[in-house]
Amino acid sequence: MSWHLLRFSRHGAARYLSHLDTARALQRTFARAGVPVALSRGMRPRPRLSLVLPLPVGAAALSELAAVELAEPVETDDRLARLRAAAPEGLGVEALEPAAARPRPVAVSADYECELAAEPERLARALAWFEEQERVVAERTSPKGTKSVDLRHYVGGAFVKRSRRGSLLGFTVRYESAGAARPEEFVRLLATRAGADPVMRDLVRTRVAYKESRGHSRAGKE
Repeated sequence: MSWHLLRFSRHGAARYLSHLDTARALQRTFARAGVPVALSRGMRPRPRLSLVLPLPVGAAALSELAAVELAEPVETDDRLARLRAAAPEGLGVEALEPAAARPRPVAVSADYECELAAEPERLARALAWFEEQERVVAERTSPKGTKSVDLRHYVGGAFVKRSRRGSLLGFTVRYESAGAARPEEFVRLLATRAGADPVMRDLVRTRVAYKESRGHSRAGKE
């Protein structure tokens, strides 16, 4: 058995898959390609394939990462071609990289872009206000209670450009052991302050930066 890092993209109708459904779609891709994934031990064996960073439902992605253990050796070029041919529409297999040991990548940050039906000038003023604040707190309510998240701490590198739908908003979310901001929280905040519809269109995760849990860094696609 051998561990690998799978790089893949998600677009089209596949954007609306949940985190679990995306993992299942990848597992079925390996099965259709005849590249068997190793199973865990125990009463209920499960495929040893895991996604590093969940994608928001509705978001496309250019370069995602999954760790997978293969049950038997297969020639690299051959299995990559078979995986690409077996992948469903909307899931692109970009690369399959062998790892010397079980990889344990952890997401450090991710870049996002989306379009908003907002005037670029008004959205830029809302962004300038955000960057002037020391703290901007978003409240999350769930059956477990209410949680406060400081968006100013987790979100940076934002920019606004004019687009065919109004404005293109780009930003970077930092991921820490204590948590992270959700893209929709930041987008909703700026859109509301700009007096625009907070619905984000064509959300894309363009890049993810990783580090190994042992301290080695690994960058996503530029």
